[in-house]
Amino acid sequence: MLKRLVIFTVSIIISSSLIGQNFVSAAEALNKRIILKVNDAGMFIDDAQLTTYIDPVTYAAPTVVDNRVLLPISNIIKEFGGTSTWEPAQKKITLNLNTNKVTLTLDSRKAYVNGTQISLDVAPTTISGRTMVPLRFVSDHLGLQLVWDQKNQIIALYQGDFDNIPTDYSGYFLPITSEDSSSGSSQDNSSQNTTSDKPISKEGVTIKVGDRVQFSFFYGEVTKIDGGRILVYWDSKDNLWLKDEDADFMAMLAGIKYKSSSWIDASDLTVEQ
Repeated sequence: MLKRLVIFTVSIIISSSLIGQNFVSAAEALNKRIILKVNDAGMFIDDAQLTTYIDPVTYAAPTVVDNRVLLPISNIIKEFGGTSTWEPAQKKITLNLNTNKVTLTLDSRKAYVNGTQISLDVAPTTISGRTMVPLRFVSDHLGLQLVWDQKNQIIALYQGDFDNIPTDYSGYFLPITSEDSSSGSSQDNSSQNTTSDKPISKEGVTIKVGDRVQFSFFYGEVTKIDGGRILVYWDSKDNLWLKDEDADFMAMLAGIKYKSSSWIDASDLTVEQ
């Protein structure tokens, strides 16, 4: 009888310990923050000192379509503890996070949230071979808190309880500058950013659709203008300084996509004469 009592007591202690461990793990998983940026393939998870990739296969990045941010979602949902599935026959994307389920269909503005049909402002689409979904719709209906830093074009996603949620994320995704940039030129660039609502280039030229522009080692054609944001198809590079095998990596570091279209601030561009 004593032996059975000891075994029973030990079982209770072990079970309680395991329950406590599971509870702590769930609490730790619940509180998570992910920082992203438009046209940047990286993401910061919690207080990471280094970025990881949103999509390490194609280096897909958040982009703006019809004034809505679209992005590859699967790895982001996974980081928050959810799941995503893709059914190619139906072109259907299903996202599950906690008790919420969102179902979207490629190129369709009809979505389902926990079985209820809801209309989308912008449909999921394919960009450079990667399925992109509307960020605001997905975050709202999966229970994530979204903070949009308009000035820095940065997206912050929060899950759980946080004592302080900032609205400015200028410490993340610092711009890449050349080694010979002087402090004076940095101040000039800062002042140009105040006119970000106009398509004005680095040298003060008004940019038009069809213009040829340069950024870093890359050249492209302007296909669309939205205030101070310019959509460029990057079709060529500086062959003298950049090897073919390094092009994709260097473009990713610059926050654009080579042989594809990317949005960029007009003040970062030089118009080819």
